[in-house]
Amino acid sequence: MTALSPQIALQLQTAQELLKSGNIGGARDAVAQIDAEFREHPEVLGFRWELAAQTQEWETALTLAGRLCQVAPENEIGWLWQACSQIELNRVPEALEALLAAHAKFPKSPAIAYNLACCAAKLKRYEDAFQWILKASETGGRAEVKLMALNDPDLDPLLDRICALK
Repeated sequence: MTALSPQIALQLQTAQELLKSGNIGGARDAVAQIDAEFREHPEVLGFRWELAAQTQEWETALTLAGRLCQVAPENEIGWLWQACSQIELNRVPEALEALLAAHAKFPKSPAIAYNLACCAAKLKRYEDAFQWILKASETGGRAEVKLMALNDPDLDPLLDRICALK
């Protein structure tokens, strides 16, 4: 993938700063000024996803995440964002399928395993969810995953089992 030119990188940085300051319109305007040839660059797609997510435009976010998976398949964030968008659209079974495909590509990713646990729990597949928590803790550190899981409402049905993790 072509690196961003200094001018495009500055435009993207400006858009990011505007978004961080809460200026959604300014961020939209700034990213819209990026040359068309760079709008599909992974960094620009990532920002566009963040903008769509912050404004809860989940269909747009899903499209952008899918495009990011196509242009940067080696980057797990696109796969995670795709599932996140599907979850926000109440398409949890689709999110689970997307994460299973991502897990096949990134078997050592604790983030993917953790999100698989959350999806499985949302679908009331608690044994599967717990197995994904174990997988996430093997690759992401048991203490870190346990702390996240204990504070995640999706995983409340598993609290006793999560508390028992050593």
